[in-house]
Amino acid sequence: MSKYNDKNIDLLWHSFLKGDDKSFVIIYQQHIESLLSYGYKLSTDKDLVADCIQDIFIDLYSKKDKVFTSIKNLKAYLFTSLRNNIIKKITRNRKQEIPTDEEYIDHNIFQVEYSHQDQMIEMEVSNEIKNKLHIAVNKLPSRQKEIVYLKFEEELDYKEISEILKISVESSRKLLHRALLSLRKIVNN
Repeated sequence: MSKYNDKNIDLLWHSFLKGDDKSFVIIYQQHIESLLSYGYKLSTDKDLVADCIQDIFIDLYSKKDKVFTSIKNLKAYLFTSLRNNIIKKITRNRKQEIPTDEEYIDHNIFQVEYSHQDQMIEMEVSNEIKNKLHIAVNKLPSRQKEIVYLKFEEELDYKEISEILKISVESSRKLLHRALLSLRKIVNN
């Protein structure tokens, strides 16, 4: 479940843009855990992830009067910025051309760990089925693992997911549908 609602985030964002620094701190506190969790799925380098998140919030704070007044969905913006920053820093560190999103995902396995869902599964289903589901999720292609994580762990809607993954809303629906079909097929076997 989401700890905060979109209306609250919008009010905090507008308050920050009008000069209320306390709102900025609250925005940071509300998003830091989700951003860290998502970032660690994209890169195992925890320092890199922390640096990327810090860069995003420094940019937001220092440039609030300029570019950021047009942000319509702050959570999607933060996730997209984090993803882009991680990709940029990884490729810069490797001193090679920036890969496309698809190349990045194919070469960097998106790892999924479900804490909340693991607890629910333990209460409702036997360990055998829990193990089957975990194995099934790990058998999914990286892109499908990522969309399952964004949809069910981060509770993002299709529009937010499409912005983060740089695909259309319809493509994000199809990708999740394919992931769920694949999971069903793997578990049934």
